[in-house]
Amino acid sequence: MRNIIKKWPLWLTRQLNLPLLETLALKVLGVKSFKINCVNGGWLDCEFIEFGKNIKIGQGSIIMSNIIIRDRLMIKKVVLEDNVIVGAHSVVCPGTIIKKNTILDALSMTSIGQVLENDSVYRGTPAKKTMNNQPIANIDELEKVIFTQKIKSREENEDLRTDMKEMSVPFHVYILSGWWIMGGSFIIPGFLFFIFMYWLLIPNLFSNPFSLILLLNLEIILIILLTPIILIGIYLLHLFFVALFTSIFYHFADYRGPAQGIFDRNLNEHWKALDYYHWRSFLLKYPVFVFLRSPFPWLLNWELRFIGSNKIGKGTVFEECFIHSHLNFGNNCYMGTFAHISNHMVDGVYGTENLTFYGAKIGDNCVFNALIGGMPGLEVGDNATFLPMATTIKYDKMEDNGIYIGFPARRLNKETAKKFIGEEFHDSGE
Repeated sequence: MRNIIKKWPLWLTRQLNLPLLETLALKVLGVKSFKINCVNGGWLDCEFIEFGKNIKIGQGSIIMSNIIIRDRLMIKKVVLEDNVIVGAHSVVCPGTIIKKNTILDALSMTSIGQVLENDSVYRGTPAKKTMNNQPIANIDELEKVIFTQKIKSREENEDLRTDMKEMSVPFHVYILSGWWIMGGSFIIPGFLFFIFMYWLLIPNLFSNPFSLILLLNLEIILIILLTPIILIGIYLLHLFFVALFTSIFYHFADYRGPAQGIFDRNLNEHWKALDYYHWRSFLLKYPVFVFLRSPFPWLLNWELRFIGSNKIGKGTVFEECFIHSHLNFGNNCYMGTFAHISNHMVDGVYGTENLTFYGAKIGDNCVFNALIGGMPGLEVGDNATFLPMATTIKYDKMEDNGIYIGFPARRLNKETAKKFIGEEFHDSGE
């Protein structure tokens, strides 16, 4: 409950794109940090995190003080001492302590409770020390190499071209459908807001000079109490119309679009069918965004069921993740921050290329932690847990009760799981 309460105000500060305000919000919400630290688009849990001075968090990285593994929630304090750098798209797991002047390289992940030594560079999943972090001996020579060498442009040697194809879904259809979903959903809620403001709120409250006597007026008290309820109701009505209009367009695109399979993007007949696939994907982007970033993110489950794009079981929770159509989840699943299971993959660019389009089937009680990746055609049994940054291949089939790590995602045996997690977890497989 504490995390949910803190999540939305922190998101609001990030939309203002003022790093100092975001750092201040994190401090107010419980992260011990100095103002000179740079979060840089990373994601931090709001509790049990302590930063020293001059910390730099790479873009897309995640600092986790809690993690879900099967039916357990593990919470451990994370400490980053002075002059620590966390590279882009890296994960710092709960209980990690990173000592002074140490670098965690990009696309790396620490183990739960891991201690990274002073003046070191760590890399990999899980992270291992690769070298010492020594000061640069000759900064002038390094700057000369970086800033004075001529970089040859690709356009000097390559002729980058792509064939023009006639689209079966005209571009203006994208514009009109997107405008109607975003703008049309405000028409009735906006009209009701106008009526509420000019027929009730302004004449009965804002037009009267303020005095303490007003607070003793029963009518004024009722207006004050009802105002937030009415505004929330109008906002929820807007969300309903977003889902309703998306559902209408989506069902038409789904009827005309292709079934799951592999498609040659260079053939005209496939290209026209894929236009409806791309339009269908386009239609889902704003509705998923507006529900997931609203004060009521749990309504995303209802929205996806209402639109008909996904089957979502009871108790399934989505964090700041990426959602595509044709991803079907069982009961009590969890998708963590920046988790991404895709329903498509393009094989090849600007040449002979295919588009693989297959959904995913996820069993009950499955956990997908931060920054995981799932490829098209994924099938996952019950009670499976994907540790941060675990990534599958196409058509992967993951067994029941497994704990998975790495790329391609591999199942941990008892000994490796104990080493990484720090506790004994029952796992029937080896």
